[in-house]
Amino acid sequence: MSEQPRSTAEMVAAWPLPPGAYLADSVRRGLLATLEATFEQGYGDLPPEALADLALGPLLIMLGRLEVDLADARTRIDELERALRDR
Repeated sequence: MSEQPRSTAEMVAAWPLPPGAYLADSVRRGLLATLEATFEQGYGDLPPEALADLALGPLLIMLGRLEVDLADARTRIDELERALRDR
């Protein structure tokens, strides 16, 4: 028995995100809201290929936040390691 074709929104909703991935979940919820609004406005189900256009901006923003947070964490770790060495 073949699997039923899924809508783009169903595919997005099925993406397995790790627990605690709040930014990724926020991007997914934004995509789902956009897909729902597009469908309700009569444009129908967007093809999966349209997801790249919809997701690229939010993903770059999320990546930028992650990059800044990681750099901040590295700085704090260095400061803590220095403080422990000075004891």
